[in-house]
Amino acid sequence: MKVFIIYNSKTGFTKRYVDWIAEEISCSILAYTDFDKTTIEASDMVIFCSRVHIGKIEYLNKVKPHFHNQSKGNFIVVATGATPATAEETINKIWENNFTETELKTIPHFYLQGGINYEKLGFVDRTIMKIVSMLMSLTKDKTEEEVILEQAIKSSQDFSSKEYIMPLVDFVNESLNKV
Repeated sequence: MKVFIIYNSKTGFTKRYVDWIAEEISCSILAYTDFDKTTIEASDMVIFCSRVHIGKIEYLNKVKPHFHNQSKGNFIVVATGATPATAEETINKIWENNFTETELKTIPHFYLQGGINYEKLGFVDRTIMKIVSMLMSLTKDKTEEEVILEQAIKSSQDFSSKEYIMPLVDFVNESLNKV
């Protein structure tokens, strides 16, 4: 079975997860910039990993159309971000922003909390995050989810953990064993 991980990493968290996943499953790793249609044709499974940026999984809209005629389970999406994994409502909104109702049922998707690295963000992204952080600090009567998110984006932080990949690794291994 030929498995490819196609990834996009801005600040390094997604790449760290990709490397951890590759330690657990037999696969080839390709940067998004090296991805082309022959990758799909040569693969039994593609795992696309990218960061969440303003509610969208970066470059998913460029990759996803290549998989409309593929069988269920051979295209998997992994999103990474600073949003705490416990923020289910926020994560569900991310899925809704990136998938149709049908895709939500047919494309396996996983969220891995990474972190935020202000030193590696560009000026615009860094400024947006600082403004969001400032606005959140002004909000009274925050939900528990909002308090956790506010703390997560206040400064550079790394929440990534190898244990977070295990549900994905188990899913991939089960899927490959069925074939």
